[in-house]
Amino acid sequence: MDLVNIRRQHVTWAIEQNPTVITIKRTEKIDAGGYFEEVISNIGPVTVRIFQAGTSIPQDISTLAGTKQIDKSYGLLAGYSADIKACPNVLDEFDAPAGHFIIKAVYPQYVQGQIAGYQADLEKVS
Repeated sequence: MDLVNIRRQHVTWAIEQNPTVITIKRTEKIDAGGYFEEVISNIGPVTVRIFQAGTSIPQDISTLAGTKQIDKSYGLLAGYSADIKACPNVLDEFDAPAGHFIIKAVYPQYVQGQIAGYQADLEKVS
């Protein structure tokens, strides 16, 4: 019995219960010798599951361009081969039927030292 493959099958099954196909727009800031250059690429399509992770109240945030409303009560489940990132020099964002999302944190799910899937915190921006 291979526990890693069983857990990967569990993650795949959970995603298939309510799948969403997304294409991630990745903006990376790369050190170009004294300044940062932004490199934009598209990742996907990737089949994930977007779920409600809590019951927070949307917040209004003031920015230079005006105000925006963010909702931090969403999460994402992705398979072990998904290429999703959340770090200071990488911004992953995507559009889904539920709205526009930014990936804020990524948590690899390990079984016996191998990745079985990923969970992520999402921020819905409107």
